[in-house]
Amino acid sequence: MKKLFKPASLLFSLLSLVVFFLIGMLYAGWIDAGKGQGLAGGAIVLGWGVIFALIAFVVSFFLTYRIVHKKIIVLNWVLFALLLAGYGIIHYNYVQREKSKEKNDIPPMEKPNAPSKTTDPASMLTSFNTVKEEKKLSPQNMESITGMGFFSPDFYENQVLYFYSEPNLEKPIQEHAVYDSITFRQNQHRQFEIATAPPWLVPDIMKLDYDMLYFKISSVSDEWVEIVVNAQNGQTAYISKYAGNVVYWPDFLLSVNSVEFLPGSEEKVRARPFSASGIIRTPYEFMKPFKIKEDWAEVFLLDGGFQRVGKGWIQWKKGDKLLVQFNLLS
Repeated sequence: MKKLFKPASLLFSLLSLVVFFLIGMLYAGWIDAGKGQGLAGGAIVLGWGVIFALIAFVVSFFLTYRIVHKKIIVLNWVLFALLLAGYGIIHYNYVQREKSKEKNDIPPMEKPNAPSKTTDPASMLTSFNTVKEEKKLSPQNMESITGMGFFSPDFYENQVLYFYSEPNLEKPIQEHAVYDSITFRQNQHRQFEIATAPPWLVPDIMKLDYDMLYFKISSVSDEWVEIVVNAQNGQTAYISKYAGNVVYWPDFLLSVNSVEFLPGSEEKVRARPFSASGIIRTPYEFMKPFKIKEDWAEVFLLDGGFQRVGKGWIQWKKGDKLLVQFNLLS
């Protein structure tokens, strides 16, 4: 038993715990264990690391008890080398992901507006309506609220989004001919990007390094969604309703990180949902919607640390005019 408590034996158990925790996480990433699981994906990957670590920790006690002390010292050096290699791989992947995000923040050249029935390479396509401030999305073409909300393709399950032109809504999708499409692929960092797309494609919001791709909805039916595929000229196309998620304006606003009034706006935070109501004068930095009632939204007022300091009502639209801009990211 004394052999188990020698410094080399204790170090062997500790290194086994740490090294196999990293190996478990890398293995989970390799088999896409957290793919398509949203926020739960990180916990799933972490769980794989914990399972590998616990098994290795238990096995290390049996090994230190059965093998000679000199071999334990050799194994410690092997585990230390694996630890350095694992750290190097994780650090390299992190650096490459950051470079990829910076690259995707570069504004693209404007796409031509003429329709085409062929798809062109678009692997470098990035957001057309992203403001320059990092991690802040306030689409520039959102002054008008024309549309019912947004459609977000599920590219985890459907790596092709098919476009249809003026379908017969009484017939099933299978009886219609596709006239164009977007194809998605994963890059070396396992992030989705657009592989091919029509040259006229201009989404309302696109930030694929954060899994964000939104098209404004013009109409919906049982099996179809008509979306705006070019936010610059209003061109629309039909897609299958089952190819992604339909998010109506109230649900969309409830999902954003924060909202703020448009630059130069004279809108105020009110005590109640009507214009003649008293003004809330509590100092705040951000507004987070938590209730939508027709043209009004009840918001939490947040300080610079995103802590609640109060609440009130804001008018988020008037007729077909959007009165706020929204931040999808922190």
